[in-house]
Amino acid sequence: MATEHRISKYLHISFVLLPSAVSITLLCLLNQRFTGGLPYLVSRYRGTAGVVVQISATILQACQGYVLCTLVNFAARLQVFRGFVSASSLNLLAALSIPRIDWSLGGRRIAIAVLFTVIGPLSGAVWAGALTPLTADAIYKDGSIPIPVYNDPFNVSWSLQPGGQIYLTNCTSSIAISQCPAIGLITTLLSTAQGATSAHGVPRLYPKLEAPGWSYSNRSYGAGASQGLYSPTVDSNDSYTAYSYEEPGYWSQVACFYNETSNLTITRSDSVEDSPLALWLVEGSLPNTVANNISSYTLTTENTLWYDEALGWSAAAANGRNMLAIATIVSGHWYTPWNMMQCSINFQPTLFKVAVNLTQSMISVTPSDSQTGFDPTGSLQTAVMSNLDLISRISSNIGISTLGAVLNTNAAAMKANNPGMIEDEIFLRAGENMVTALIDDLLVAEASRQMIIDNSSVAAPVDKKFDAIRLGSPQYIYISLAINIILVCIVLVEAFRTEAWYHLPAFNITNLQSVINTALLSPSRGPMHNEVEEDGDSTLTTSDMNKKRFKWMYDGNGTTILLVELPREVPSKGTKAIIIPLQQVSSESQELLV
Repeated sequence: MATEHRISKYLHISFVLLPSAVSITLLCLLNQRFTGGLPYLVSRYRGTAGVVVQISATILQACQGYVLCTLVNFAARLQVFRGFVSASSLNLLAALSIPRIDWSLGGRRIAIAVLFTVIGPLSGAVWAGALTPLTADAIYKDGSIPIPVYNDPFNVSWSLQPGGQIYLTNCTSSIAISQCPAIGLITTLLSTAQGATSAHGVPRLYPKLEAPGWSYSNRSYGAGASQGLYSPTVDSNDSYTAYSYEEPGYWSQVACFYNETSNLTITRSDSVEDSPLALWLVEGSLPNTVANNISSYTLTTENTLWYDEALGWSAAAANGRNMLAIATIVSGHWYTPWNMMQCSINFQPTLFKVAVNLTQSMISVTPSDSQTGFDPTGSLQTAVMSNLDLISRISSNIGISTLGAVLNTNAAAMKANNPGMIEDEIFLRAGENMVTALIDDLLVAEASRQMIIDNSSVAAPVDKKFDAIRLGSPQYIYISLAINIILVCIVLVEAFRTEAWYHLPAFNITNLQSVINTALLSPSRGPMHNEVEEDGDSTLTTSDMNKKRFKWMYDGNGTTILLVELPREVPSKGTKAIIIPLQQVSSESQELLV
C-alpha cells in the first residue's frame, strides 16, 4: 500500500511548535518592559506597528489552523481505509479538512462546520491581543538627587532686639533662595496659606515657593525642595516622564483650641488722638514660655473713631513644646473669633516619598515610614517657629489685617464645605489648616536654603519612570497559551491513537461527495461495467447518497479502488458492492482527490 511521505506526515508538528514557542516567550516577557528607542518607534509609527502585529497574528493563526485541519484530514484518511463511512460523515470530514461551510451538510453538521471555520479568525484575534505593544510603566533605579541634611545646628539670619526690633544679619541674596523666608517670601507664603482649606475630595494645588513653575498636589510636608533646584543625575539616556525618591522630614501636626486664660494681648501703646496712625502693643507669654517672656512688638493701624481692628500672633519653640497664640483687639469685631486661640505644633520625624511628574510639573508627597536622627539638634523646629513668629511681626494691619484676612478666608471655605459644623469648630479647623500650610512652606524654604546656601546635602537614589511598552495584554497571552496547550495535547493524543499515523495512505481525500457522484453517475468508465447490471435510472438523490457507506482500498496492483456498500433497503438490480478503479474516474474528480 502506498503511504504518505514521512516529511509531509510529520510536517504539522513543526507548525505547532512555532505558536507554542511564541506563547511561552510572551509569558516569559509578561513583566518585561522595553525602553529606549522602541517606545518612540511604536508611538511614531502606530499604523506600521499595527500591520506588523496583524501579519504576525495571521501567520500564527495559520499555523494553528494548518495543524488542526491536518489532524482532521489524517484521521479521515485513516478511517476510510479501515471501514465503511457514511457519505454525510465523509462530506463533513472533507469540509473540516479545508475549513468551509457546506450548506448541503444539514443540521448539526453545518453548526460543526461553522464553528470550525470561525475558530481561525478568533484565534487570530487572540494573537493580535497578545502581540499588540501597549504603553506601560517601567520604573528602575537610575541616578540620584540631592536632599538636605541637618547635622549641624541650624541658625536663622536675623535676630530680635529689645523692643521687638528685627535685626537682619544676612538676609540679602543674589539668587532666588532666601536666607530669611518669612521676609523674602512673605507674599507667596500668605497667598498659598489663603487657599489652605479646600473642598472635600478636591486636591489642593499651589505653587512651590522658589520654583513657581512647579506645583504641589495637597500637602508638601516640607519635602520635595530639590525639584526646580536640581535635576536627577543620569545613568541611562532613555527618556523618562516621572521619578520618585525618599526624603526625611517633619510631619507637622497642628491642634488648635481656645484658652480663656491666654496671656497674649493687644493693647493701645500711644495716646496721640490726632495722629493718622495708631500703635498697638502685642505682649504677654505662651504656654511654653515664662510669663511675659515673649519679645513684644508693635502693630500699626489707621487711627479712626470707628476702626479698632488688628490681629497678631506669637510663636515659639521652648521647653520641648511648639506653641502659637493669637490675639486681637478686644473692642474689634472682624477678627474676634480668633482671639484667645492657641495652637500646639507637633513635629513628627517621618520618611516621605516624593513623586515628581515631569509631564504635569507636579510634586506629590506622601508619608511612608517613621524616621529618627535626621535633625539631631532640633534646630530646624526652632527656625521654623521663629519664622512663623516673624510673619506676624512684619504683616500689615493698616486698612485690614493681612493675617486676619487670610484666616477669615479659610474660615469661609471651611463653613462652605461643612454646613453643619458649629462656629467654634469652623474657626479652629480653619486655623489649623492655615498654620499647617505656612509650616509646610517654611520647611521647604529652609530645606532649599540648607542645600543651596549652606551646601549641606546628600544624594538620594532615584526611581525613574521611563517611557516603555510591553507586549500584549496578560489575559490574551494566557488565552493563547491555553489554546496552544490544548492543541499540543490533541496532537499527542492523535499520535498515540494512530501510532504516529502508521500506514497513513498517500491517497488524500478532499471533496468526497463530488468524487462519489462523478464515479456513480459514470458507470461506463469502470472496467467492471459488464459485470454490473446497469440501472435504468442512474441518478441518485441526496437522501439515497446519504444512505450509502463507502470505503477505499488498494488492489494487488496498488490501484486505489472505491467500495460502495448498498444497504438492502436501497433497491438495486445489480451487485451490492461496486468496485471503481480510481484511474477510471474523470480527470476533474481525480484533481479533487489529490
